[in-house]
Amino acid sequence: MKRTSILVLFLLLILPACVAAKNSSPEEMFRKSFPDRSFESITPTSIAGIYEVYTGNQLFYYAPEANVLIYGNLVSKEGVSLTRESYLKKMAPKMAHLPLDSALKIGEGKNVIVEFMDPDCSHCRESYKFFSRRKDVTIYVFFYPLSPVSEKKIRYILCAADQQKAYDEIMRGTLDNKANLNAEMDKKAEEVLKNHKRLAAQIGIRSTPFFYFKGRVIDGFEAPVFEQLLKN
Repeated sequence: MKRTSILVLFLLLILPACVAAKNSSPEEMFRKSFPDRSFESITPTSIAGIYEVYTGNQLFYYAPEANVLIYGNLVSKEGVSLTRESYLKKMAPKMAHLPLDSALKIGEGKNVIVEFMDPDCSHCRESYKFFSRRKDVTIYVFFYPLSPVSEKKIRYILCAADQQKAYDEIMRGTLDNKANLNAEMDKKAEEVLKNHKRLAAQIGIRSTPFFYFKGRVIDGFEAPVFEQLLKN
């Protein structure tokens, strides 16, 4: 009888905690278990009991029942990265509100495209060739250097009296082997480059080229993708 009483008392003591845990939202459980980690959103995935955690520049998963974090990609049977697709969709609102007045404007076409680029990135140069042949686009260029050499070329562009001309020279590769690209950055140009790097970090950009066009984020450059989008 004594043992039964102790068991009943024990169950009564732990029951409120179990009920509280069961009734807690994934957000509440996450905050309690990982208080040092902030997030912008926690949403259900197509897998029961697994939630997507978006931090603002990273995406991973949380299993409240096991109370563990899961890093990696969810991939569909068709080989599509569901993680990447979701991440790009979450980046779109941030790309939509970029301060375009700090970007380098190229062209006067009706189709407005925002691009984060590195002048030494081969895919960025492919996109440059593609868009430079078109008169129906306006490109707002944000610089995201991936190497010290790239940053030197960006500085050359930002310090030039004619930035568009300097941009064309760099992107055509005519100055690739020039040693005299060292440019004394003025305060304004320095702030522009710092701002572009800061914006890229806030959005979560880690590679180039990276585009925003017609409400969607496009990671990388494929000419057929843009040809189709520009038709619509």
